[in-house]
Amino acid sequence: MESLSLLKQWCDALLEYRVEKLHPRLDGALLCPACQVVHGRCGELVYPLLCLADRTGEARYLDAARKLFEWSESLACDDGSIYNDGQSAWRGITVFAALSLREALHRHGQLLPAAERAAWQARLLAHGEWVHRNIRPGFESNINYYAAGAGALAVLGRDYDCPDWSAHADELAQFCLARISPEGLLCGEGKPIDAVTAKGCRPVDIGYNLEESLPGLLQYARARENTAVLAQVHELFRAHAAFLLPDGGMDNSFGTRNFKWTYWGSRTSEGDAYALAWLGQTDLALQSAAARELALWEKTSHGGLLTGGPDYAKRGQPACIHHAFSHAKVLAELVDDGLTPQDTAPLPRETAAPLTAYPVLDTYLVHVGDWMATVTGYDFRYLKGGHVSGGTLSLLYHQNAGVLAASAMTRYSLYEAHNMQQSGALAAQGSLTPRLQSGRFASCLDESAVLHAEENGDIVEITVQGYLRDEDQTPAAPYRFAYRFARDGVRLTAEVAAGKAELLLPLTDSAAVQGAEKGRPVFSLAGGFAMTEYRAMVRAGTPVTVCIGCG
Repeated sequence: MESLSLLKQWCDALLEYRVEKLHPRLDGALLCPACQVVHGRCGELVYPLLCLADRTGEARYLDAARKLFEWSESLACDDGSIYNDGQSAWRGITVFAALSLREALHRHGQLLPAAERAAWQARLLAHGEWVHRNIRPGFESNINYYAAGAGALAVLGRDYDCPDWSAHADELAQFCLARISPEGLLCGEGKPIDAVTAKGCRPVDIGYNLEESLPGLLQYARARENTAVLAQVHELFRAHAAFLLPDGGMDNSFGTRNFKWTYWGSRTSEGDAYALAWLGQTDLALQSAAARELALWEKTSHGGLLTGGPDYAKRGQPACIHHAFSHAKVLAELVDDGLTPQDTAPLPRETAAPLTAYPVLDTYLVHVGDWMATVTGYDFRYLKGGHVSGGTLSLLYHQNAGVLAASAMTRYSLYEAHNMQQSGALAAQGSLTPRLQSGRFASCLDESAVLHAEENGDIVEITVQGYLRDEDQTPAAPYRFAYRFARDGVRLTAEVAAGKAELLLPLTDSAAVQGAEKGRPVFSLAGGFAMTEYRAMVRAGTPVTVCIGCG
């Protein structure tokens, strides 16, 4: 499906949820059927709507954009900022509101009456001034806001001849580029931004980096015509593309903010398909990544809206509208710039070495034959019950069968309540994390586990030693994992030094399993997969081996 068709599909569905003739502070907003609230950032849909109005000539899109702008005044503050939601005091998203208004005015402003165009520009400049005054070193946020601030101020500084804004953009960009790990990953998606763990790990989130921070830095480099930074940002995209999967999915199974993981990206970020496609004009691997990502967006759209994961529709979960209105901006950019990415080259992960180590994450990527896997001991804690650690097999993928295992949160919780879904289907909800568990103690919680990996031709072996722990890191029995990745499948051996623990392996229907019994169905809103939980009891002195192949 072309970007224009998908953009129209999403926007048509979104407008079905427009509030009309109810109250001036509500009319024009979009009501989310999944979350039963108005997501304040729906005001950023003004740019995609104007894009459609310009492309199709349909007045209803222009009317919807004008009313959405009027409604969003109800969240605007007298200092030039705008609230994230009606019940949220967070105003950092002002930078994204500014970017949406800028694109709307710059690309399609001629559609608006002169008086309204002036009002839009006045709000845009007020947003820009707020960003200039507030988003600077010391601003309490993750690094994505610094990167987006660099992009916004660079563009606005150029558009409106504001040298102070342009200089500030330079400072923000350098702030971000000074936080690149030796492996080429952007660090700072956590608080504090410069935190270093006991293992030497730093806060990294693949979803937010790819879908928000790196596109912001690309926008900065282009606006400032900085060829050196442009080359550096290109390399950053190449490094992060190692976590893009052959079907267009994104391996954020271990990221600091993977409580918002949607397999194709992150719930409320804006997407990277445009950035990948733009860079893909000279880098076919990135162009292919953009094409496959767009295909996955289409595949995971149901009822006209982008859902929060591959199995949301299968499990009867409604689509949160945030996914569609956030990612619609990327589709509009593709349409406006006439970029139609083609899938003509393998992705970096498809050509990767059998074993790649990421010390900044205490994580290994495995690529043996058609198998791809992620094993992680990452110890940066964003929240309790957040991403996995302990030498967990956080992702298992087969070139032909797709995803077999995909962990996210060890325990699902509404850490960002306005940005996450909940479900009344409680019986099937649970963790998708492969783990050894004994009561509240589990291998996936061990932030001190020691991993060792070896590559021998077409075989990769990873061993893990640790302690079953609870969320407060209280230790219980020692455990050991031994993974063997070969062309014919994956073998996992688990053992405990005392007592007993249950080996739990949530796997998709694509998996063929030997050595464990088929248990209950399980679904997680984070990641968005429906799986079957395989079980095997592990007793001290008696290791258990489970073999995983393709069904």
